[in-house]
Order: sequence, then C-alpha cells, then structure tokens
Amino acid sequence: MKLITCSAMLLLAATAHAAEPVSFDRDVLPLLERRCNKCHHDEEQSGGLDLTRLATMHRGGDELGAAIVPGEPDKSPLVQVLTGAKEPAMPENGDPLPAEEIELLRRWITEGAKDDTPVFPADDVAFFEREIRPVLAERCFKCHAGDEPEHGLRLTSRQGILGGGARGSAATVGKPDESLLIKAVRQEGELQMPRGGDKLSDAQVAAFETWVAKGLPWPADRKVLAREKQFTISDSDRKHWAFRPLPKDLPTDWNIDATLKLHHERLGLNPSQPADKYRLLRRVTYDLIGYPPTPEEIAAFVQDSSPGAYDKVVARLLESPQYGLRWGRHWQDYTRNGANGQSNRGPGFDSERYSEWVAECFNEDRPWDWFARVHLAGDKMPALDGGDYSIDQALAAVVPLNGQRTFEEIGTDTFVLMDKLDESVEFLGRSLLGISLECARCHDHKFDPISQRDYYALLGFFQSSWYAPVPVAAASRAEADEAVTEYRSLVSENARLNGFIRQAGIKLNVGGGGRVKKWQQSRPEILAPVDKRLREIEIAVVSAELAAARDAGSTKLAADIRTTLLELEEKLLNHRPPVFDLRTFKQLNYFIGGHKSQIGLIERARDLKQDELVVELDRQLEYWNTERDQWTERSRYGGYAKTDPEVAELVQADERIAEIAALLVANIAQPWTAPKETHRYVRADGGLRRAEDLEPLDEADGLKFNSNNPDRVWLHPHYVGDARLLLRGDVLYPDELIPRGAPEFFASGAGLQPASHNHQQPNDPPDSGRLQLANWLTAPDSTQSALVARTAVNRVWQNLFGEGLCRTPKELGRLGERPELPELIDGLATRFVAEGWSLKQLIREIVLSDAYRRSSVVSDEEYEKDPENRIFARHSVRRLEYEPILNTMAGLLTGQSFAPTSKLNAADYAQHFDRPTVYDLVDRRSASISATQALFLMNNSGTTRKIAAEVATRQGFDKHTELDDVLDTIYAAILHRPPTDEERTFAKAFVTRRRQQDATSTSTQHISEFITLLLCGNEFLYIE
Repeated sequence: MKLITCSAMLLLAATAHAAEPVSFDRDVLPLLERRCNKCHHDEEQSGGLDLTRLATMHRGGDELGAAIVPGEPDKSPLVQVLTGAKEPAMPENGDPLPAEEIELLRRWITEGAKDDTPVFPADDVAFFEREIRPVLAERCFKCHAGDEPEHGLRLTSRQGILGGGARGSAATVGKPDESLLIKAVRQEGELQMPRGGDKLSDAQVAAFETWVAKGLPWPADRKVLAREKQFTISDSDRKHWAFRPLPKDLPTDWNIDATLKLHHERLGLNPSQPADKYRLLRRVTYDLIGYPPTPEEIAAFVQDSSPGAYDKVVARLLESPQYGLRWGRHWQDYTRNGANGQSNRGPGFDSERYSEWVAECFNEDRPWDWFARVHLAGDKMPALDGGDYSIDQALAAVVPLNGQRTFEEIGTDTFVLMDKLDESVEFLGRSLLGISLECARCHDHKFDPISQRDYYALLGFFQSSWYAPVPVAAASRAEADEAVTEYRSLVSENARLNGFIRQAGIKLNVGGGGRVKKWQQSRPEILAPVDKRLREIEIAVVSAELAAARDAGSTKLAADIRTTLLELEEKLLNHRPPVFDLRTFKQLNYFIGGHKSQIGLIERARDLKQDELVVELDRQLEYWNTERDQWTERSRYGGYAKTDPEVAELVQADERIAEIAALLVANIAQPWTAPKETHRYVRADGGLRRAEDLEPLDEADGLKFNSNNPDRVWLHPHYVGDARLLLRGDVLYPDELIPRGAPEFFASGAGLQPASHNHQQPNDPPDSGRLQLANWLTAPDSTQSALVARTAVNRVWQNLFGEGLCRTPKELGRLGERPELPELIDGLATRFVAEGWSLKQLIREIVLSDAYRRSSVVSDEEYEKDPENRIFARHSVRRLEYEPILNTMAGLLTGQSFAPTSKLNAADYAQHFDRPTVYDLVDRRSASISATQALFLMNNSGTTRKIAAEVATRQGFDKHTELDDVLDTIYAAILHRPPTDEERTFAKAFVTRRRQQDATSTSTQHISEFITLLLCGNEFLYIE
C-alpha cells in the first residue's frame, strides 16, 4: 500500500514538473534513498557502490563501473539493472521499481544527470546542528527511521523529508506554513507529533519554522543521520506522572479528603452527604469480605452511637478470614485466576493451594513488595518462618508461566516457547508494574521508554528458569534442588536411552536390508483371516440388533439396521483386509473395545446378551493389541523381536526406561497434568533453549533425533543465559544475545545494570538472576518500586470505588489514561511504602475517609459537574461481582454466614454474572446488565424461588404469618436495611392483589413470592 501511494505521488510530481528539468535534490535523491540506499550508502557500499552523492555515482562500483552515463540512460548501469536489462537485477530481493520511477531516472540522465543540491551557508548548517538535529534524534528517530518507518516517512535525511511518506512531502522548501512537518509539531490539527501529548517547546517549534524557511539546510558530509530507528528517552518520559519519583515526605496533615477538597472547590462541587448506616455497612462488608452483613451485625452497628463505631466494623472485617479470600481473589484476576490444567496448557500447578496461600498472605498482611518479589523468585527467597525454602513461595513463582498459550511442543517449537516467555514478561509488566512491557517484543515501545533490547534483557531472566516437581515436604532449598536435579537427570537419561535405541534400531534395520519392512510385509497373510472373522462377528452383532429392533416394533430403526447389514454382508463377500499399521490397530481397538463416545462391539454384544460373541470379541481385542505391540517392538528394534539375542542391549535399555517411568513423579510430555500427590510443580532455575540453538549440542552429543522429537530437548542441560533478540519479534530472525538486565530508563541496582550496557550479569554460581530482578523491582526509592506502589494503590482504589484513580489499571504508562488526581495516587503510594507496604493499612485509610463513606445519591446539577465521578464527590453504584452474588445466594439458601457454594449450580451464575476469564490478565471485572440475568433468577427453579422458600421455612413462617408482620425480618435478610413506609404500603398492596388473583393462595405463598421479588430486584444485586 505504501509503495502504491509513494509511486502515485512521484507520478504526480513528475507530471507537475514535466515542463522543467528533473531535480537531483528534489526528485532523484528521495527516490534513491527510499529504494536503493539501504544497501548503497557511504557506510554500506554493496558492490562498492554509494548512491547518496553524484560524485560516488560517477565513480561507480566494483563490477559495472560508473552507475550513470550522462545523456545516455540506456547505457547507464543504474537503469540497466533496474529494468532487468543487465544482471544482477535490482532491487535485490525487492519489488521492481514502477515504470514511472524508472522513467524519472531516465529523464534525469537524459538531461545530463546534473547535481542541483543546494550548498548552504555555514551559519545555516550550524543552526541545523545546534537546534534541529538534536530534536530529530531524540524525538523523531524512534519512529521515523530504519527500513520500516512509520507511515513511510524517514526524517533521517533531507531527501527523506522532502520525499515524504504516505501523507505526502513533509516539508515545502521556504514555506513553513504549508509544510506538514510544521503543522504536526504545532499540533494544530488532527496530526499531532510527537505522539502521546509529548509536545515540543515553543522555542523548538519556532526553530523548525526557521529551518524550513531557510530551505532545510543540511550538512553536505552527512546525507543520512541514522540508518536505524533510535531508542531515546525524552524529558516527557521522565516527567510522566507514573514515572516520577514518589514524594520524599508528605505534610503531617496530608489526607485523602483534604486532597479531594481542593478539586471539589475548583469545580464548584458539593460532595454528597454521608451514606446512611445501613448502606455504609452493606458497602464496606461486601467490599472487604465479599459477603453481606448479618442481621445481628446490622443491629449492633445501627445501635452503636459511639464515635468509633464504624472504625470497629472496619477493624473486625480486616481481621476476618474472608478478607484474605476476597482480596486474594482481586489479585488472582491478574494471574489469569490461578487456573490452568486445561489441555495443552501448563504447567499443571496446584491452583487451589496457591489460592489458599494468597489468602493467607493477605490475612497476615505480608508486605506487598515482598509479595511481588515472591512471584518472580519465591523459590530463591527465604521462607517467612525462618527456613531457607518455602514450597508455597516456589509455587507462586510459577504463576508468570500460567498463560493462555499452549505448552504443546514447547521444547521443539520456538514459536511456542517464545510465546510462553512473552507471557512472563507481560505478567511482570501488567500485573506488577502496571505497564505494557510486552509491546516491546517486536520494536521499541511506541509510547513508553522501553526499548526492544530492554524487553529481551528481561526475557533472559525467564528463559533461564522453568518449572519442576518438588516434594511438598521439602524443608530446605538443598532438598528442593536435589529433587529438581534428580528429576531432570532421570528425564535426560530417559531421553538418552530412547536416542540410543532409536539410533541402534535404524542401524539394525538398514544393515538387514530393511528388516522392519520385510517383517511387516509378512503379516497381512496372517492377519487377513483374523480380520475376516472380526467382520463375521460384526455381522452377527448387527443381526442381533436387527432382531431386537423388530421385537420392539421399531420399524424405522429396523429398516436402517437392515440397510447396514446388507452393506456389511456385501463387503464380507469381497473381503479385503485393511492396510495394517499402528494407526489401523488403534482404530481396531476403538472399534472392538470402544473409546469415549464410541460404543465398541463388545459393549453392543453384551447389551444383547450375546455372551459367546463377547468371549470371542475379548480374544479378538487381546489379539490385535498383541499385534500392535509386536509392530511397535519390531519397529523399535530394527525388525527383531525383543527375545532375539541381537537386541539384548536394547531390551536392557528399555527395561531401564520402564524403571525410570516408575521413578518419575511427573509426565514430562503432558505438563498440563499435575505431578504425583506427593509433589508440586514449582519454579526452578534452568530453562529451555530455542530449538535452533540445540543443533550444536546435538552434534556434540552424537545422538540423532528428529527436530520435532521432545527427547532431543530433554537430552541436553537446561539453559541459563541470555535471550536472543528477535528482529521484528520473529523467531525466524534471531539476532544478538542481549545481556540480562534492567530496562535502561529505570534505575539500576540490586545487582542489575541497564540492558544498554555491554556487560554480563554476575552469576556466581551461574543462575537465572531472578532474585536480582525481584530485588530490583522493589528497590527503595527507585522509579520501578514507585510504579509498583502506584499500581497497587490504584487497584485498591478501584476495588473500593468501582473505578481507579487512573482508569487504565494495567497501563499506567503513556499509552494509558492520565488520571485527574495523580497527586492523590502519589500521596497514597508514598504512605503505603512508608507504612511497610501494608495493604490492610492502605485499605483502612481509604474506607475510613469521608470520600468512601459518602452516599451515591447526587442531584442532577451536581451530577452534570462531574458525570463520570472522576473527582469522587460521591460514591458510585456498583453491581456485585460473581463471587459475592454466589456467596450471598449460598448464605440465604443454607442460613449460614459463610456457606459453601457447592449447593448452588455455580456454572449458571458464572455464565450470567460474568465470572472472569482464566485466559487473560483481568484488570476490570465485567458488570453486564442483560435480560437473561433476570430470566435466570425468575425462572430457574434452583435460584430465587427455592431460596425464598428456604428463607421462609427457616424463619418459621407458616400459613398464619402475615407479610406485614415479618417485613422487617425479610428486608434485613435480603436488602440489609428496614423497609420504608412506601415499601410497607407496596407490600400490603401486593398481598391484596395476590388474594384477588387467587383466593386459594396462602400467606406462606405470599411471603415466598415477595422474597422472590426482592431477590430479583436491582437493589439486591447492587452496592449503593
């Protein structure tokens, strides 16, 4: 598309200037820069040819001499290779130049190939070097340089600027007001550059205007300033709200409400009144523990008139075991919900144990910085109980691998491996730092100061580690390391033995002139009669099914079976055995014995009481399985049987393989299945190599494996080292190894240096470096630890208010939305860190604020001042999430405060009330509103009607109970408040109407129906 656009532009230009000579400066140089100068410039003269200056074009290259012959285009080698008249045809490995571009070059040569490049005064060139070049390098070359510049526009040369990109020429010589470049940097219209609000200063814009007015002066000795895109870090990057250091100190009287008050006054906002006690208690109870308040808790809080009544409620809730479950659930949204074990996903780690551990961490208020580090290097950190190892921490460190992408063929397919490692970088960025590190996999990040080198520097930490089964009872790191070493040793030995058998079997087969094939060719004559008898048995079974259908009077079924029977009988008359191979034997096994939904002949015969056929079919199944084993054995042993003395050594190796299988505690071929009960998958140092990097190891080892054989992977030692940069993120284009390190923008420390430094990380003894990475992440007073704190604070606020202070909670970088109140995030984050990264203290501070305790009721006038509630002058109305809805329903059904949800059909609730996906990092719960939710609650017999009946029965309501007498009890149980006078009137009218509709209805029915009505109402499902 870019080529078509540029060609069209050049054609228009050529038409416009048809009456005047072709300009070398305006027309020819931009064309050559775009189409030829990747290989033919002063620093890379392919074939000795430099096409950036007329003098070097006259000098020519090594083979064809001068590139141009003035006045004679047909004799000019440049035209000859571009038209294909002379070899080698150019551009090499590229699309041919369009006819109009070649015609432009021909006209220029015909006109004498003159150089009209302007010579600029020294002062103007000095102006460019002083005022323009630094800005281009720092602010523009990140996107507008290299082989694939944004929108086809290269700003690295004067010719590139004049030639322009998809939108046309970037500058008109001497006319700044008509120049697209000037319009873009002024940011006056739709096109605004640099992107992301990173505006040039007024002085810089004025300098560009002057430069264009002067004719775009450029140094004669440097036609192109950069051949590749250049990663730069700007002042705007450093000043971005989320990338600044946290305030050193807060005023002693700093608080949430004082900060908000300044903005309320600025906008003329009058904050809403405090919420009433009933709604406040319901809100804070659901927010902190995910369950509703009990009638006893409601009564106690309402009756407590002491100043500290609400503080006591908050303290009680924060000490509830359900607090850890509730807030652990919030965290697990950023771990793909701790769930896996699905086919082709892995590793099959103990998600239930992980969830329990997370809840324990939250209940014990373990520091958030420690919690974050554990998810990177928990296996290398001391346990909190004083030991040097914790199985739970090592389990948590596996979480970055818990992505949606497949583990199948991960060792032999580099695409799969890189995708899994990418998910680990994404976890570090999105879940912990709140930025999109993964966006730098293919190129420098378009918005944030993260280079592609930074991405691969981080990737190396994750590529240098993997997972392995460790005993649950492992009490020390030495014990865990020993288990990992033993497991990997067994896997490697298994791979080596399989390789030995495979290689020896090939030699035996070839040495015997294709012994395997000869043996296989001898089998059909033996197997054909057995297969024919199987077909006869099949006919006997189908005949019995036909008789049964006729006896049952099933005419249509009998007709269908009769048709099938005739077809089988005809095939038997012309019996031709199948082509026998392992696949055939597998199909025969399913045909006779059944498989999943396929009903085998044995089962069909058994259902028909055909006992003799069942016995014979059992013998058939055993015969074919034995035959399959023989084919496997002969193929494996080069045509020999395992009883033959020639393969005694191979049989011995297979016996050892069987011993290893009994010793292995996990299935290496199916990592999505959990290891044995005694073990858990945990993080361990030593990762997988790219499949392409295994070739030198294969040669050194001497065993030959097919490239897709997983044994090839496990044969070699696990990898600890750096990741290889992939050009454009493509595994087919690997480039240099990038030393593990921190992103250049962020502070060094904790043993890490920026990835831009040419160094190797200290590894003594060699390890993955994940512990250094974890310590770097939360290093005191660092940019990255400030980002971790801001991310945590923002998400806590979101969980309590429905929206974060920054409304893109996993994108605090420049790609995300700028918050209205960055100083509030900074203040809370500063206090969060100062108070030991205590999440409970952070939550306590927020829920005790006036902002949290306000009502959600607001006048139309106040609403219009801040319709999106970005300044939080009121609380928001929020729908309950899936888990609190399920918890509440279970409590009403059973009468227990913290009832198990097993008695409910959780799958139905998950479908209708937006259970979060286990495939993505969920930063915002869906809160859909749909007709199917109401229909589900009203019509499903296991939901509101059943619950209403249980509530009525449990409360002792009977036919003598009147709804009006128990209305307070019902409202307290369902809506956690007393009814209003209007609602009492409605309840009386409801009973009257029901009696008019059905004179036989009872009070018990009225009560159950009214409870159902409340359960289907909005107030039940929403927090005000």
